Amino acid sequence: MTTLMLLPDGMRRWSQKYGVSLDDGYAAMADKLIELMGWAKEEGIDKLYVTASSAANHSRPAAAVTTFMEAFTDVVRRIHDTSAFDFSGSLDLVDDHYLTELGALRDKSNKESGFTLHYILGMSLTHEVISIFNRLKDEVPALTEEILAANAYVPEQVDFLIRTGGATRMSSFFPLMSPYAELHFSPVLFPDMTRADFTAALEDLRARDRRFGGYPAA
Repeated sequence: MTTLMLLPDGMRRWSQKYGVSLDDGYAAMADKLIELMGWAKEEGIDKLYVTASSAANHSRPAAAVTTFMEAFTDVVRRIHDTSAFDFSGSLDLVDDHYLTELGALRDKSNKESGFTLHYILGMSLTHEVISIFNRLKDEVPALTEEILAANAYVPEQVDFLIRTGGATRMSSFFPLMSPYAELHFSPVLFPDMTRADFTAALEDLRARDRRFGGYPAA
């Protein structure tokens, strides 16, 4: 089965493009994310990681943080009975109100659905590594790859990563333990993403010659 990570970028620009509020932009994001989950299931993807926020995003004005946290939480309110849900990340940056609700939704989400939506909140490679070190420095004699993986925000290899919105950089969104993830950068603002856009992204990713550091197949 394929593990996909999504960076749903472009909501602010989408709001400006259509002359609507940022709240409306993130509401459109929520609707699109639920639609994309259906596409992912049709494509045989059993786990979708979504970078709901970076660590830097949580330094935005309080109203802006509330806007994206409320929108992402609303997605889980709407899908938890048909999908499993989990979350990880720099949780010390997230308001306790949302952590409590997301935890409750995780606990009652449909674990038997065969599909998992997983949010990473406050994603940041530096914050991730520093927090792992500070948490384990007095507990383990040496940090190993196995220990690092067990404590990473994304505990498994991500196969494919799609970033929408036109940026061709990872910012602080790269999953620590996925050095061989294949990346696709889409110019489409996320709320405008269509099934055809998603299909084209997957076709591009699936056509890659994945060598994992080795020589090409003879």
